[in-house]
Amino acid sequence: MKFITNKYIVYLLIFVVFVQFFVVKDYENFVDNNVRSTIESIEYKLDSAKETVGELQKFKEKNCEEMMLPLQKIVALNPMINSISFVRDGAYYCSSIAGKKVSSAVLPKREIHIHEKNYLTGMPSFSYYHQYNDDHGVQFYMKGISVDLGDSPVGHLSLSNKEYVISKNNVFSVYVPNKKQTHKSEKYDFVILLDYNAELSIKNYLISHVLTIVIVLLLIILIKVLSFKLSLLDIELIRLKKAIKNNKIVPFIQPIVDAENIIGGEVLARWITSSGEIIPPLSFIPKIEKFGLINAMTKSLLNQLKVYVNEHQVHGLKVSVNFTESCLYDEEMYELCKKLSGHFILVLEFTESMEFADKNKIISYMEKFRKIGVQFSLDDYGTGYSSLKYLNYYQFDVIKIDKSFIDDIETNQHSIKIIENIILLANNLDIQLVAEGVENHRQKKILNDLNISAQQGFYYFKPMPLDNFHSIMRD
Repeated sequence: MKFITNKYIVYLLIFVVFVQFFVVKDYENFVDNNVRSTIESIEYKLDSAKETVGELQKFKEKNCEEMMLPLQKIVALNPMINSISFVRDGAYYCSSIAGKKVSSAVLPKREIHIHEKNYLTGMPSFSYYHQYNDDHGVQFYMKGISVDLGDSPVGHLSLSNKEYVISKNNVFSVYVPNKKQTHKSEKYDFVILLDYNAELSIKNYLISHVLTIVIVLLLIILIKVLSFKLSLLDIELIRLKKAIKNNKIVPFIQPIVDAENIIGGEVLARWITSSGEIIPPLSFIPKIEKFGLINAMTKSLLNQLKVYVNEHQVHGLKVSVNFTESCLYDEEMYELCKKLSGHFILVLEFTESMEFADKNKIISYMEKFRKIGVQFSLDDYGTGYSSLKYLNYYQFDVIKIDKSFIDDIETNQHSIKIIENIILLANNLDIQLVAEGVENHRQKKILNDLNISAQQGFYYFKPMPLDNFHSIMRD
C-alpha cells in the first residue's frame, strides 16, 4: 500500500513538473505572442513611415508650395499614412492637407505622440515624429492604429507613449504607471498595455490546445452549424437571383443639376418586392457582392435602362452607371453600353475604395469603351487610399466629390481648402467636377461660389423611378 501511495505521489510530482515547465511556460508564451503580434503590426506601420524619412529630407529647405504635391503623393501611395507635417525653425511649417495653415500646437517632445484632438478631425490621433535636427523634423499622422488595439485573446490592449494612452475606437486617456501589464516595443518608443483577463486568456489557450477528440467533436458541431447557415445562404442566394431575373431590382435615377437645369443623373439600384416595399441598397448590395452577382445585377439594370431609352427621348443627358472591373471585361455588358451610348452620354462610375487588379488591362478596356462614346467617372473621390494614383494611371472625365466633404463645408474651412485643391487639380487635368450629397441652400451657394455648378443631392432631388424622371424632364 505504501508503494502504491509513493507511486501516485511520483506521478503527481511528474504532473506538477510538467505543468510548471511546459504548460505554464507555454501559456506565458501564448500571452506574450498575442501581445507581440500587435506590437509588430504597429511597428510595421511605423516602418512604412520611417522609410520615407530619407526621401523627405530634400524638402527641408523648400517652400510649402513646392513640397505640397510630393507630400500628397506619398500619402496617397502609402495606406498607412494619413497626413504629413513638416517642422521648421521649431514650429509647424507645412502640412500635406492644410498647406501652410498648420496647427499652432506645441511640437511633440517624443518620437511617438498621442494627440487628444487632431486639429483637422477633432478626434484622438497617433503620430510618429522624426527630428532631423534641433529645428527641423517631419511628423507622420498614422492610419488604422486603433484597429490593431482592443480586445485580444488574452485581454484588452491599448497603446501608450508613457504619457498618454490610445485604445480601440480612438479612446484617449492619461497614462497611469503600473496599472496594467506593460510590453515594450524594441524598435520604437511605445508600449502596449495589457488589461489581462485571466478567464478569457485561459479559455482561449485551452481552445488553442484542445485534445484531438474535442477538436473532432467541435468540428462535428461546426459542420452542423455551417450546414444550417449554408442552407440559409442558399435561400438568400436563390431569392436574390430570382429578384434579378424578374427585374425586381430596378434602376432608380437621381438627377444631376447644373445652374438649376437637369443635365443627367446617376442610376441607383432599388429592390422592389412583390408587395411594393422598396428595399434600400445597403440591405442587399453587400449580399450581391458576396454572392458574386454584381455583373448579373448591372446587366439587368442596363437592359431595363435600354427598354426605357427606346421609349423616351434622353438625348444630350449624361447618365452614369456604377461599374466594376469585372463588368468592364464582360462582352455582353460592352454591347449594352454600345447601344445605350447612342441614346445619351453614358458615364461609367468607378469607386477608388477597391484597387484595380490589372492596370494595363483596365487602360486597354477603358480605351475600347471610349471609342463607342463612353466616359468615365471616379466616384466618392477623396475617401479611398489611392486617389492620386488613380488619376495618374487612368484617364477620368469626371470626379465626383464625396458627400463627406460637402457635409462640412458650412463649418469647416479645411473642407473648403481641400475642395479648392481638388478644383485646382481637376482644372489642371481637364476633369469635370460633380459635388455629391448637396442637402441645403447654404451648401449650394458655397459650391456655386467655388464654381462647382454640377451638383447632386436631396436638396434638388431624391432617387426616383425612371417614369418619374421622365415626367420631371418633360415638365
